[in-house]
Amino acid sequence: MSKATMIGKITCVDGKNEELEAVFARMVSATDEEAGTEVYSYHRGDGNDYWFFAIMSSQDAAKAHGQNDAMKAAMADVGGLMAGPPEISMAAPLTAKGLDV
Repeated sequence: MSKATMIGKITCVDGKNEELEAVFARMVSATDEEAGTEVYSYHRGDGNDYWFFAIMSSQDAAKAHGQNDAMKAAMADVGGLMAGPPEISMAAPLTAKGLDV
């Protein structure tokens, strides 16, 4: 079974960066108890753009991640902080330095 990669972009509402970053920190902490999460990270880009990158052990783990209570609650918190809907793409990792893909 192949691993699953999630890559996404979230644009923050002006002036809400600290609030959004606090929600991201809670989301990352919530993955500590989540089976199948190998890499889970957020990155700040230019302006109000943030990038999300995750590698899950399987497609099933990726689905379960989005359905757990902690992620549902975090997504509710993020809703009012985003300037628009997130752009999220799914992929399968092929090769990487520093990651077991």
